[in-house]
Amino acid sequence: MDSALAWTALLVLAYFGLLAWSLKHRGRTLQGPWFFFLRAFFPNWKFFHAVGRAPRLYVRWQSQDGQWRDWQLVYPRLRRQLSHLLDNSAVNLALTQQNLVDHLAQDINDLPEGQSISTCVSFQLVSRLAREAVVGGGWGSQAMLTQPTGPASAWQMELRMERPALPGQSADSVLMLRSAEMPVQSPG
Repeated sequence: MDSALAWTALLVLAYFGLLAWSLKHRGRTLQGPWFFFLRAFFPNWKFFHAVGRAPRLYVRWQSQDGQWRDWQLVYPRLRRQLSHLLDNSAVNLALTQQNLVDHLAQDINDLPEGQSISTCVSFQLVSRLAREAVVGGGWGSQAMLTQPTGPASAWQMELRMERPALPGQSADSVLMLRSAEMPVQSPG
């Protein structure tokens, strides 16, 4: 076994050892700034616990004439293509960004009383995602929003918990978070 493979195996074992130790000593919820980075290795598996509302990100923007546009859903629905068998980077990016939205919803639920969500890394990342959607971002060749924004002077995001309509039930939506109105600026 060469040294690079040995170091990789050692780091992976240390990583899972740290996870096992933290679950035993800190309960089932991983918290803290260092544990946030570890959860990037795992998707949010919360959807297996129960059928219910799912977090969805919405954005709206203020055009140059001062009018606020309607809220638009930022949710990846990319058409499947045969080329995705070889290169699926746009779909993977879209799903990773939706996973950020799922983590933000979980962080809001776990937020201690009196603490601002704006200090959480998940909020900052989802804010960047929302801004990217407003300024014309996309997943590969598909735009993040169904209606183009045009030049915008400000934007805002909402996180809603939504349940689709099922037989015998109506769809519903619960507002979980609405951000402040933010000016559109160049990133950096």
